[in-house]
Amino acid sequence: MLTPLVAGLVALAGVSLGVLLEPVKAKVAARTRLREDRALRCAELVEAAIASREEIKWLLRTIREDKPPVPATAAMIAEAEQRYWSARNDLKKMVLLIRLTGPDQLIASAEAVSDTDSAVRRLWFGLEPGERKSHSDEIRETLLKSRRALEDFTALARRLTTSS
Repeated sequence: MLTPLVAGLVALAGVSLGVLLEPVKAKVAARTRLREDRALRCAELVEAAIASREEIKWLLRTIREDKPPVPATAAMIAEAEQRYWSARNDLKKMVLLIRLTGPDQLIASAEAVSDTDSAVRRLWFGLEPGERKSHSDEIRETLLKSRRALEDFTALARRLTTSS
């Protein structure tokens, strides 16, 4: 007679504990999904930023003062410019998606990557063809700032998206 009573009490305690722990499990699952979404968006932002920067660097290499590594045709330049704009659109989309999930520190870093990409863009699209100089100090400095902003973003993203 005592065994069914003890079994019933244990079962009731188990069910009660399960009901109490369900919100905690739901919170943990939501945080995990948010972290995974944030990590995916950060990775896509990094890919887009690298792609856009590499296209501008390729375009700048086509106008070297000494001798270009490969003579670029107008079609090759137009194709590289199109790849740049595609990567730039992806970058802007990822910045907007990161704004949705935050945190503010990550948003600010993503916007810094976007701003430095805009500065790199002006090196090609903001200048007349005769004014573009591939070996200028401005280009070196702008590309260095772009690389630093991307490195800062990836370090912050790694810190905010890895479980520790």
